[in-house]
Amino acid sequence: MSRKDEKAPFAASRDAAANIARISRRQVDYWSSTGLIEPSASVQVTPRRRVRLYGYTELMSLLVAAALRREGVSLQHIRVIVERLRRVGYPEPLTQVSFAVVADRVYFQHPDGTWEGDVRPDQVVLHQVLELAPLRALIRDAERRPSETVGHVEKRRGVMGSKPVIAGTRVPVATIKRFLLSGRTVDDVLRAYPELERADVDAVRVAAEAS
Repeated sequence: MSRKDEKAPFAASRDAAANIARISRRQVDYWSSTGLIEPSASVQVTPRRRVRLYGYTELMSLLVAAALRREGVSLQHIRVIVERLRRVGYPEPLTQVSFAVVADRVYFQHPDGTWEGDVRPDQVVLHQVLELAPLRALIRDAERRPSETVGHVEKRRGVMGSKPVIAGTRVPVATIKRFLLSGRTVDDVLRAYPELERADVDAVRVAAEAS
């Protein structure tokens, strides 16, 4: 089923996307470089730094692919399925059909209700469909950053080596400082890290000026 109409004005950085999908940044980069799941935008913010942003559809694709991998489906198998579905007219196949896994076989359901792979409605596969609702909830939760964290800095054990980060995120304070010291503007920072608010950057800037 198509989820294009549910796409929200939300974009996550590569690091945030990896965190939401519970996969490594290396996996996200590899899937992007091989054309499996590419970011919705790629911005060169400094000569040595490129920021990749993942919108709703791309995040859902990452979540579905990651869920299939956890079910034991090989990356090569996922790639074959994606390429096949793209050839028959699905531009975003991982979010436009429903998937089910039985043993080592993957089935997918078209919008008209038919299953590819000669699966009958009374077969057990229908009870093992990959549920999309929990995956969509992960994205909604990522969007809902607690308002009380905006404009604050915190340290959390196990997060970015317990170094200071913008509260409610995994964005290191040191990274924002480097942006500002290099002459980048607040808007530059917000484009690179769309999960931040202007108050977050202002807090780091004030702290840097006072030190």
